Amino acid sequence: MVLFIYSVTALVSILGGMVILSRSGASHGRAIALGLLSIGAAELGYLVFLLEDSLVAIRIASWFELSTICCFIVSVISMEKSLAKKTRLILWTRRTLILCCALYTGMLSVLPGAYASLREQGTVVVGWLGRAHSILVLLGSILFIWIMENILKSSEGSGRRILKYPALGSISVGVSLCIASIYRLSTNTLTHDVLTLCSLIFLVGMAFLIFFSIRFKLFEMDIFVSRYVVYHSITFISMGSYLLITGVIIFWVQRLGVKAPLVVTGFLVFLALVALSILVLSPDAKARLRFFINTHFFSNKYDYRKEWGELSGYLAIAYKENQIIHVTSQVILDSMYIRELSLWLKKAGGYTRAFSFPHASAGDPVMAEDHPLISYLRQKSSFLRRAPQKIGDRDWEDIIKGQAGFLDANKIELAVGMMVGTDLIGFIAVGKENPGTPYGQDDIDLLSAIASQAGSALTKAWFAERLAENMELDTYNRMSATMLHDLKNAAGHLSLVLQNAPKYMDREEFRADMLDTIGQALARIDKVMGKLQAIPEREELHVKTFAAGPFLQDLLARIRPRLEGIRLVRDIDEGLCLTTDPEVLFKILENVVVNAAEAVDDDGVITVTARSDGNAPFFMVQDNGVGMTDDFIRNRLFKPFQTTKKKGTGLGMWQVKNMADQIGARIEVKGNEARGVSVSLWLQRPAPQEPGAKTR
Repeated sequence: MVLFIYSVTALVSILGGMVILSRSGASHGRAIALGLLSIGAAELGYLVFLLEDSLVAIRIASWFELSTICCFIVSVISMEKSLAKKTRLILWTRRTLILCCALYTGMLSVLPGAYASLREQGTVVVGWLGRAHSILVLLGSILFIWIMENILKSSEGSGRRILKYPALGSISVGVSLCIASIYRLSTNTLTHDVLTLCSLIFLVGMAFLIFFSIRFKLFEMDIFVSRYVVYHSITFISMGSYLLITGVIIFWVQRLGVKAPLVVTGFLVFLALVALSILVLSPDAKARLRFFINTHFFSNKYDYRKEWGELSGYLAIAYKENQIIHVTSQVILDSMYIRELSLWLKKAGGYTRAFSFPHASAGDPVMAEDHPLISYLRQKSSFLRRAPQKIGDRDWEDIIKGQAGFLDANKIELAVGMMVGTDLIGFIAVGKENPGTPYGQDDIDLLSAIASQAGSALTKAWFAERLAENMELDTYNRMSATMLHDLKNAAGHLSLVLQNAPKYMDREEFRADMLDTIGQALARIDKVMGKLQAIPEREELHVKTFAAGPFLQDLLARIRPRLEGIRLVRDIDEGLCLTTDPEVLFKILENVVVNAAEAVDDDGVITVTARSDGNAPFFMVQDNGVGMTDDFIRNRLFKPFQTTKKKGTGLGMWQVKNMADQIGARIEVKGNEARGVSVSLWLQRPAPQEPGAKTR
């Protein structure tokens, strides 16, 4: 047992000292760490003495005892406010302590027998150097305890609460050294009984010092203890504790000479294992243990990085309202210690309960927008039933008195609003905490963070839903407008035929043109109907090489009825060849010329040009009709439903731009606010053909 105590004390002190030494950013923290390492080395010396009866190990252990108290004195001098300001005093104190350790080292080396001698039966007799060592350790321990007491007394509030347990642990170390020194001075001997007692006091004191130093991050320690390592170690710790306790009981039963039948012993061990397994596997026991660890061993009740990361990961793949509600509620139920949860969302005419756990409560599932709780959450974002945010909160008192039935029916103890800007899109409400403790700021902070993230995700989901609906409606409107524009052109040709029929019906030439126009109009209407039956994503191009002269002559002949009373000027290079889709180009130029015809008055003039600028063929249509401003051309001309004409649809130039992009053409419009617009269209330069290649 003595061997076990020495070993555990040495292990705890060395590990604790290494952790503090490696993670502390303060000089007094490093001094404490060195003191703990010295205790570990002293315990190892006593361990060797126990095994080998070695006086060398005793002398080494005594040096580390002196080193321990020196390190502790250096640490507390740097911590005490009034002493810490006296840098010269601290410097000379360190030098004096180092000198003492050096002198003691030299005397141990020169006079090894002056410290202690070994008598028969393993008794160690302390010599004059051992007594001098004990006096130094005793005085140093008293000085250390006195300064530590002053530090504790001078601390106030939360600082005192944080410091009292580490201070108690370090004082216990000093008391242990005092006990050992006094015993050596009074008896001139050194026994394992006293050493074991001091080791146990060391162990308790160091446990307090190390644990609370890590717990409250004293000595400017940059250290993170994963609570999930603690959770997953509970089973192993429980099993280890069980086996240890069982072993100790069996050992003492054997020492007392009590004999128990094998069947009884085995059955009792089995029952104990079953009880332990039930305790470990019980969800309620696990929740209570987790709650205890979070509230007593961590500065924050929740690991916000974990909850925030989990919710972010879930929301990244949740696109719909019901998915977002599901993952949000799951994270809350996994993180908080609750049994009731409800999510309320803003719908038409009020707020509706969109989710309820464990089942739909008996309360009203709908709240009006002027409900007192809704008004309170709009102003203060959170509502805590146990206590108001500030004393004398009349709104809180009105809710507690007037809405108690509603709160009870819906199991609402804490509610946090989901705010998007200044708009309350909903709120999250939870019932009483499972262990029965009141909610604190940690709970409000966690729920507020989750509500903020969930509210943002819900807003995006609703916006995406509305955007998809609007895109469908916009697609329908654009398709309808496009078809309407084509039908409008066909109807315009038929209208002109109908207007001129009474006057020119007896002319054979007119009748032939009339039949041709009607046929073209019907063909266009059939084409529109075909598009409506099966609308392709993009029309397939049929590129050909053809002459510009006949192409334009046919185009102008077809729209001639639309140019009645307008003077048409042609400037066409008859030898110009084009390589593009003739049908798409026909639609482009038809729209441009018809737009020009609708923009001019009775004395209007339209000039159609078809030439090459040396690099690529281009077309230009000029008119002297209604003008356009540069701002309109730059920002609105090629957008749908934008026009300067009284009866225009604003779709012609939008279609022209889309079709020009389709065949890779560049379009340019110039105009002035008073009169006239020119529209230029540059086709792509034909790619050079290989010898022997055929054109379509």
